[in-house]
Amino acid sequence: MGDAVRVGVIGLGQRGLQHLKVLWKLQSEGKVSIAGLCDPFEENLQQEKLARFIPGFALGETPTFQTYDELVSGADMDAIYFCIPPGRHEGEVIRAAEAGLHLFAEKPMSLFMDEALEMEAAIRSAGVICAVGFQRRYEAQAEAAHGFLAGKRPVMATFVLDGALESHSRKHTQTGGLGGPKDQVWTKNMVWSGGTVVEAGIHQTDLMRYWFGDIAWVQAAYVPRDPNDIEDGGDNPYGYTVTYGFKQGGVGNLVITRLRKVYRNSGYQNILWDHGHLCFEGKELAAYTYDGPYPPAEAPDKASLRHVIPSGAAVDTTEAIGRAFVAAVEEQDDGDLRSTFSGSMNSLSAVLAANVSHERGGERIDLDAFVSSSTYADYRRKPVM
Repeated sequence: MGDAVRVGVIGLGQRGLQHLKVLWKLQSEGKVSIAGLCDPFEENLQQEKLARFIPGFALGETPTFQTYDELVSGADMDAIYFCIPPGRHEGEVIRAAEAGLHLFAEKPMSLFMDEALEMEAAIRSAGVICAVGFQRRYEAQAEAAHGFLAGKRPVMATFVLDGALESHSRKHTQTGGLGGPKDQVWTKNMVWSGGTVVEAGIHQTDLMRYWFGDIAWVQAAYVPRDPNDIEDGGDNPYGYTVTYGFKQGGVGNLVITRLRKVYRNSGYQNILWDHGHLCFEGKELAAYTYDGPYPPAEAPDKASLRHVIPSGAAVDTTEAIGRAFVAAVEEQDDGDLRSTFSGSMNSLSAVLAANVSHERGGERIDLDAFVSSSTYADYRRKPVM
C-alpha cells in the first residue's frame, strides 16, 4: 500500500485502550494513521480519559463516533479493530468485511458458534485480512516452546489457574444500564462473558493448539456457583475442569477456579512430550529429558536432565500482534499472522463446546460435529433479543 495504514477502533474499553496505545506508537513511526474512534459511551471518547491511559495521546483532528454506521460513513479507513464484549456484536464484523475493510477481532470472537461461522464466511468471501487477539502466541517462551516441540510427539499439556472472582477487572462498558453487573465487571457474569473458560481460558486453550495442533474433542465438568453466593451478577462457576483431545495425539488439561472472598491467585503450566517435560520456570523455559546412552548404568541426576531452551527477551505482546497485523495489511499478506480468523475458529469452538459438554452432563463432544450437527444446533444459535 505504501502509505500509513488508516485504522479505526471500535470499543475504547480496557482492551481497546491497550490497542490504541500501540496504534498511537505506530502512528508516531508513520506506519499507522488513526482514522477514527468509536464507542457507544461518550465518556470513553474524551481526550482527558484517553490521555490518562495513553501518555501523550492527543485526539487532534481524529474524529470520534458513537455507532459503527457513523464511523464507517465518517472515517476513511483501511482496517478496523473490534474491541467489544463478545456478546454485543450486531453484524458489524460481517458488514465491515463486506465493505472490504481489514479486521482485528478481539477474542472470543463471539459467544455463539453460528454467529462466528457467519463472520468467518464473510471474511473468507471478501478476501480481507483478519487477525484475532491471541497475543500470547507472541510471548517469547510460548514461541520457543512452539519451535522446540515441532516434530515431537505430544502427550499432555496442563494449565492450572487458581484465581479469585474479584480478580476480574472493572471494565468501561456501562453494563449496569444494560442489564449486567452494576460495577461494570462484566467478565464475572456468564451471560456477558460465556464464563471463565470462554472469556479467559481461551488464551490457554489457544496456546495448547499453538504447541499441539488442532483440538478434535472436548469434555468438561464445572462446579456451579451457589445461587446464594452471587454478588452483583458474579455467577461464574467456582471451578472448571476441561479436557481436550488433539488431532495429532495427546491431551490437554485446563483447570480453573474463581473463588469469592479468597483474593489469591496461583498457577501452574507444564508440557509433556513422549520423552520429556517442558517446564516454565520463571523467566526460563527448561526441557527435562535424558539424551545419553540408554539404558543408563545408573539413574541420571536432575541437573544433567535440565536443558534451558533459549527464548529471548520478553516482548510487549499487544505491540507484537499489532505490528504483525498492520504489516499484514500493508503487504496484503496474512502469511505471517499467528492467529487469523479462520485459524482461530478451532480455539473458539473448543471453549464454547466445553460449556455445552458441561450442560450435557460431561458429554465428550466431537468439534466437527459441534459446528455442523443438528444435535448441537440450539447451542450454536444466537438468541433473538
